[in-house]
Amino acid sequence: MSLLRIRDASKRYGEILALDRVSFDLESGEILALLGPNGSGKSTLMRCLVTLERLDSGSITLAEVEVQADPAAARGHLGYAGQDMALDKVLTGREFLRFQAGIVHLPRTEIAGRVDEMLRRFELEDAADRLCEGYSGGMRRRLDLAASLMHRPRLVVLDEPSAGLDWEARRRLWQTLEELRREGTSLLLATHDFEEADLLADRVVLMSRGRVAGQGTPAELRRELGDWILVLALHEHPTPGDHEQLAALGEALGGRPLPPDPHRPELSLAVQGEGGDEGARTWSGRVHDLAREQGLSLFSLTVRRPTLQDVYRSATGEPVEVES
Repeated sequence: MSLLRIRDASKRYGEILALDRVSFDLESGEILALLGPNGSGKSTLMRCLVTLERLDSGSITLAEVEVQADPAAARGHLGYAGQDMALDKVLTGREFLRFQAGIVHLPRTEIAGRVDEMLRRFELEDAADRLCEGYSGGMRRRLDLAASLMHRPRLVVLDEPSAGLDWEARRRLWQTLEELRREGTSLLLATHDFEEADLLADRVVLMSRGRVAGQGTPAELRRELGDWILVLALHEHPTPGDHEQLAALGEALGGRPLPPDPHRPELSLAVQGEGGDEGARTWSGRVHDLAREQGLSLFSLTVRRPTLQDVYRSATGEPVEVES
């Protein structure tokens, strides 16, 4: 039985349809990533899940509790770390965790021990009695995550968990999230970071304009797209006729063209083929041969494996900004 079941979830703000019949399941002990840019509906769905807002139609069921029918019972099963870190500047880290323990109704006799446990777990003991205002971004994120776990929830919901963190803090956070999953905590995270989704998630739900554009494991999604991505360009910068000529070459090669970016000079084409270095060499030779037959001189050709960026671009038609 799924821990979380979302069925036909819809939400409108005036003329804007933020969620349009979104459906997916999350199994116990897995990390599921909602992947998409700002405005794709991820945060709206999470706010409805954690009872900050209500759906217009559809249902969210968590641990057999219908969230909208019994929000108090649902909150007992989940922890939430939002995109804006909810840290009070006038409290120390220890005071903040004690405050959160009260909010989730942890028994008084358990609070001190649980706070100490979380401070140790997230390596915040040395900073426990300093004001949260002085914490680094990574420390703030770890403290917010610790607060979400005070009552031992079955599901932790994270909105853009690594946003604003430097590389080392991101890696440290990802290690912590993977440890939580191994210990049996289920995680639902909203992210626009393709690397984060690929490294952490057991399954990914692609979100676009309030809808589910695809879902599966990262490996399944890449495999469904193709074995290779061919990236071809005739010139360093776009010139009139480039896209038409490349489209004709792509049609001759077969495969699935990814939606073109009018500001970029290349064609990206998903194709099936042999694995390993031999497959890349085979496709490279085939492309150059067909280009010569059509009287074209390639400026550049790249043969590489598909990424989640490619999958998202193919599924939604939206340009993808690669995280640096």
